[in-house]
Amino acid sequence: MKPVFFILWLLSAGFAAASNITERSVLNGPCTGAGGAPGVCIHKGACGSGAKFIDNACPETPDDVKCCTKTSCGSAGGNCRFTSQCASGNTQSGLCPGPADFKCCLPTKTDPNPKPPTKAPGLAILAKAKEAVGVPYRFGSGSCSGPTGNPKSFDCSGLVSWAVCQVTHRSLFDENLRETYKLYCASESKSKYKKIPFSQRRAGDAVFFGPNKCRCPGRDVHHVALMLDSGTRIWNALNKGTKVREDNFKNWPGRDAPCPYVIRF
Repeated sequence: MKPVFFILWLLSAGFAAASNITERSVLNGPCTGAGGAPGVCIHKGACGSGAKFIDNACPETPDDVKCCTKTSCGSAGGNCRFTSQCASGNTQSGLCPGPADFKCCLPTKTDPNPKPPTKAPGLAILAKAKEAVGVPYRFGSGSCSGPTGNPKSFDCSGLVSWAVCQVTHRSLFDENLRETYKLYCASESKSKYKKIPFSQRRAGDAVFFGPNKCRCPGRDVHHVALMLDSGTRIWNALNKGTKVREDNFKNWPGRDAPCPYVIRF
């Protein structure tokens, strides 16, 4: 073999061998999990609640080191990743497994004292709530990220608060306004929403139901829904054994009456 061809053969063989070498991973180093999710190589037992791990994604590490990912964290649709990979720069500590720089990356920074948008978003909130059609009811379920529990569920105020969060990026959960009676009985300065007489209701308004004319303070407010029109059609998670759906409170004999006011988002 001529020298020049021998040298070229050595170079090509070396390149082929190098291309077959898998990049070495390290403990607490980055990895790619299921579906391309950003992850961290940690011991399986440290992956934690709400996180998932996959095998064979942290090469040349001990057998119990796995690629751990957590695709949902925080109250605004965040996911766990290394801070160097968080484009928004808005991170929250204490929500993710692994090293200190593997944090919950939130989409955008939120105003701690949010103001309602200039254009009332009621119809957009209603449209978002409709996307949850068929999700089962369970008391206390729901978050800014979506339905919670097993099976994934909403209750009445969880559905409304989730839709508000998704559309306006405001968390009624974090502001302690997620419970039906707390939202209805809050002052306008606290809720930052207008209370409108029930007779002036329209699509997208939050309508409430309870006994004793929904007196405040107190817990005489038992249900919240979103108006589908200016009549009696509503969109809601009604009660145990039902799913998110349309209802008509005109056909509710024996149930609580509508409260004197609706909330306009």
